[in-house]
Amino acid sequence: MTGLLLGSVAALCLALAYVFSSLAVRRHLDISPMGLLCRAHLIMGALSLAGLCFTWSPLVLSHLATIAWPLFGGVFFYLWGQTCLFLAQRKVDSSRVVPLLGLKLIVLAAINILILKNAAYGFPQWLGIFLTLASTALLNNAGRRLTADSFAWVVLTCIGYASSDTCITELVRRLQGIGITGLAPSSLLGAFLSYTLCGALSLAVIPWLPRQPARVWRTVAPFAFFWLLAMLFLFACFSSIGTVNGNIIQSSRGLIAILLGALLAKAGFTELEERVTRTILLRRLLAAIMMIAASTDCGR
Repeated sequence: MTGLLLGSVAALCLALAYVFSSLAVRRHLDISPMGLLCRAHLIMGALSLAGLCFTWSPLVLSHLATIAWPLFGGVFFYLWGQTCLFLAQRKVDSSRVVPLLGLKLIVLAAINILILKNAAYGFPQWLGIFLTLASTALLNNAGRRLTADSFAWVVLTCIGYASSDTCITELVRRLQGIGITGLAPSSLLGAFLSYTLCGALSLAVIPWLPRQPARVWRTVAPFAFFWLLAMLFLFACFSSIGTVNGNIIQSSRGLIAILLGALLAKAGFTELEERVTRTILLRRLLAAIMMIAASTDCGR
């Protein structure tokens, strides 16, 4: 029950983070995604640095060579994914982008089968992949069709996220291997190390970017807060019920994003979400449920 609650809060925070990231990119079309990301990750980096005060271990420095590549690889691919997400959200509503992130399952399957060669998929997994593709097709027909470039940014986002997840899994495994015992301590330490590194990279880049008014920081701050909060709840969920079940619960973020989108549109925030008919809304909800079912099958 605790794991289910933690995972559900993580999914809600992720859905809210996507709403606020969409708000940031649409209100500041004159600012590059890198400019928005740097400001958001400076906030996350500062919060993560505070978190390191409670999770730090000297084993990190003494075994830095062991954890270096999954740490840096995870950060690189994560920033790649976030940049592509911001570019997608400039043209596509979050209620459609977020469920499509379930395509990450197919990318992860490809990585495991073709690159890592550490997985053998049976009928449930292939059924999950089929449901993912069917859900994608349904979402593409639930409202205006996605343009080719928008869909390409979503696919690139999924490639970045899936590659980052693979690196982070290896990072947590290596942290445990050097003596950071327990899934919760190693996961939290891995998360704080990753986002502190993101903040350090942002600090190095931001002096080279055009200066922006304080309102830009106020716009990206909610995204930074809810994203980092989601990661902490997600890792706590992993420590409670494991990564497979945690990711299944996390997949509900698409369903939550669609419901949030409907509420925003009804409240008049058409800058963020277009108004759609009840039929289209039901199609989107069905597609999101299919993505959750796909995640469940792939997790078996």
